[in-house]
Amino acid sequence: MNRSKSEKMEMAGKVLSVVGNIFDAVINILLVVGIVYVIYKSAFTCYDYGYRVYTEEAVSSGEGREVTLVIPVDFTAKELGELFENNGLSKDHILCTLQYYCSEYREDIKGGTYTLNTNMTVDEMFCSIADINIAKEKEQAEREEEAAKQNAKEEDALNSYDEESDYAEDGGSDEVQNIDVNGDDLLGDTNR
Repeated sequence: MNRSKSEKMEMAGKVLSVVGNIFDAVINILLVVGIVYVIYKSAFTCYDYGYRVYTEEAVSSGEGREVTLVIPVDFTAKELGELFENNGLSKDHILCTLQYYCSEYREDIKGGTYTLNTNMTVDEMFCSIADINIAKEKEQAEREEEAAKQNAKEEDALNSYDEESDYAEDGGSDEVQNIDVNGDDLLGDTNR
């Protein structure tokens, strides 16, 4: 039973090979379990956010409290979400950002000062902000249209006045006189 040194080395090499294979298998199994876990958690988180984008309840029920919110003119969706969360209008700024991107009112949400209530959902707040901005834009368009009509009336009145004064300066005559600088009649009209 005395083994030679080379046999011992060969046996140690085989043992190390088996241990290495077992270690590789354990690492591969842990890697697969880790990837499956990350996919599971990501899918669960995505589903949760996807569900909550459309079903998230208001921060408070009942009367709630009014909050004056100042949205900057050049805001980003992330800043808007953080602004809502910091003012107690949303529980999660990431969710609020996603709700902004999914909102049908996104184009009508502009910077300004708004009074909102914590008993409103984020979608209701976006709707309220959009309604205010649409009303402002409509009012502005009506004012511009009224100003354009007023300018047209004033221009017509001015043109009418200019025509009347030109007619009066001509002595009430529509006859055109062609006289050069020296006072000579250019057409040779001798009826003067």
